[in-house]
Amino acid sequence: MDHKVTVVTVEDEFRICPACGYEDGFHSMFKRDNGGVKWLFICPACHNIFDIGQRLKEPFGDP
Repeated sequence: MDHKVTVVTVEDEFRICPACGYEDGFHSMFKRDNGGVKWLFICPACHNIFDIGQRLKEPFGDP
């Protein structure tokens, strides 16, 4: 299932939800994308998903 992902620019910190104003931080989620992984953030109150531009590149290392 694809969800709408909102791209945001981080100034000093990313702790308050720009959609609903929730002030206690976010849950994390990871989504594969073009040979890497996007690190996305989910608001626990309104469940909107945000992309602040963080990416992980594969391979992640040997097991």
